[in-house]
Amino acid sequence: MAGDSDDLDKLFESVADGESVDWDKLEREAPDEESRAILRQLRLIAEVAQVHRSQVDETPDPESTAPVPVGSRGSGGGWPPPRLPHVATAPAPGEGGSWGHLLLVRKIGEGSYGEVYHAHDTWLDHPVALKLLKPEAESRVQPSDLLHEARKLARVRHVNVVTVHGADRHDGRVGFWMDFVDGETLAARVAKGRMSAGEAVSIGQEVCRALAAVHQARLIHRDVKAQNVMRAHDGGRIILMDFGAGEFVGDAVGSRAQGTPLYLAPELLRGESANIRTDIYAAGVLLYHLVTGSFPVEAASPAALVEAHQRGLRRRLRDERPDLPESFIAIVERAIDPDPLRRYGSAGEMEAKLAGEPITGPQGAASPRLHSGRPSLSLPRRAGAALAGAVVSIAFLGFVASRFFEVVLQIDRDFWLGFVDSFAIGMSGLFPYIVFWLFGGAVLALLAALWTLLPKVLARPLTRMNAWLVAADPTRLATSILLAGVVSCVMLNLVAYRELFAALYALRDLPAGGSVSSVDLAILGPDRNAVRVSHLLLSVYLSMLLGLAVWRFPRLETQNASSTVRMMKWGTLIVAFVVIAWDVMPRRILWETHPVVEFEGRTRSVIASTGEEPDDELFLYTPEEPATPGVRVRRSAPGLKFLSPRSLFQGTARETGLSR
Repeated sequence: MAGDSDDLDKLFESVADGESVDWDKLEREAPDEESRAILRQLRLIAEVAQVHRSQVDETPDPESTAPVPVGSRGSGGGWPPPRLPHVATAPAPGEGGSWGHLLLVRKIGEGSYGEVYHAHDTWLDHPVALKLLKPEAESRVQPSDLLHEARKLARVRHVNVVTVHGADRHDGRVGFWMDFVDGETLAARVAKGRMSAGEAVSIGQEVCRALAAVHQARLIHRDVKAQNVMRAHDGGRIILMDFGAGEFVGDAVGSRAQGTPLYLAPELLRGESANIRTDIYAAGVLLYHLVTGSFPVEAASPAALVEAHQRGLRRRLRDERPDLPESFIAIVERAIDPDPLRRYGSAGEMEAKLAGEPITGPQGAASPRLHSGRPSLSLPRRAGAALAGAVVSIAFLGFVASRFFEVVLQIDRDFWLGFVDSFAIGMSGLFPYIVFWLFGGAVLALLAALWTLLPKVLARPLTRMNAWLVAADPTRLATSILLAGVVSCVMLNLVAYRELFAALYALRDLPAGGSVSSVDLAILGPDRNAVRVSHLLLSVYLSMLLGLAVWRFPRLETQNASSTVRMMKWGTLIVAFVVIAWDVMPRRILWETHPVVEFEGRTRSVIASTGEEPDDELFLYTPEEPATPGVRVRRSAPGLKFLSPRSLFQGTARETGLSR
């Protein structure tokens, strides 16, 4: 291959286009060492080129935190990825030295495996920050890990996130260069004195915007802290830095409590997976630190820190700074709540609270808004909207139940109910649901209280399940909820309750002069009340579960404010309403009792009337009538005698000779 220029040209084109290349196979087939050396250099160039792309096309393997090299999947390259070619390391360049086209000005930072230099880009003539892997760290950290950090940074483009410009290897050292921020870290700023609430709110908004961009790129930062946030001297812009601990969403790294312990959420210390809410917790700790100079939970060792979290030894922000505004304290306390589900569901939600609500003082005096925000709906308007929705729902349910009753029993239009009567029927149909919902809510509240008293070992599975729900893809979760609701609704009504509706529809379609004995009406009689009660209870449970899912949908929308999640929310709400309507629809036929009269030698039920006047018309119904069962008669008709009321189909099965 060394002398085959056409093959080399094709390989160069594949590298330039970012195509998949099976490097291991090419190296095995190379005719000599010179060709293998060329292939190793091209492979390195291809891996570095991947970092330069602002969007990462491939999805990282959940079993590895290393970046995916070109050609490592689907082409025989194997997994995990091979190590980068080893090159003898050179000593660290000193100030005034160079690394490729970058001139090193001075060292500005150092970590366990990397060091950061203020450098000058001679090609573009502007300052940059260069992060290099320490020579002595290559025995512990692969160069590909440093490129992995660069790749994560390259995936995010936001004014509040440091921008990476490139990556390379020179003089045996791997590194990448990014924006040089002329400013100070928030840790340095806090060392000069704690901040006011207004200053912390302004910083918190920009940190939340940065985290929103990071999470949108399917990344978890995992190490939000004062040392990793800088404020630029030029304009005071807040910039989030250092993605060394960050991971792609879905990476299997839950057992590693990576990051700075004092900023770690308690579930991370227990070995659970990182997610958006663990970053929210760190942002809350950052705000706490900015205004107090301390941390909500402190300890002398990691083990002691875990124990402090388990015992709930958390210092309240109100005790540390009683002069702070109530609204600011509420925002911080919610962000650092030990229960992940009580924290903000997204960085955008937390930023909206910081930006959209006035900062009120301890005595309630409001201070001006620091940033304009989208005003939330006022409590009276929300109450009015809820009341209007309830009225419309009740009216619709009453209309459905009334019209179903009138159509099935073939009642003349003159006797159809008006709005007020239909609304009352809707109220009576919804009443059992309200009672059961209140009871179910009380039971759930009791279970939640008991959950807090459970031993940690017993509560851990539920906590992990909650963490899994928080970390789940919002669109998939929303779609799954809707589909589960539709399937449950169909199974409940078309399978378990099919017999009832079959009887009602057959009764509705009974031709004039037809015999009612051709219809199996046993399901409509009181003897089958147990079946109908079971249907009611199952409808209550299903509607309550769907309602709880809809109540959670706003959190999913903050994680992924897409039209799909919004459509799934309204779809789930409609399914819950259909479940209720399907149960309420036949309730007048099944549950109501009606006055009974004796007329023309037959016992009939009064199922409708035109009013309460002495000479109003009554609509009489006889289920056992062989011809049309409905008869119109005036109340003053001779021979009309009122008897005790009863349900419409009481005794129908016996009188028609039907049995079940």
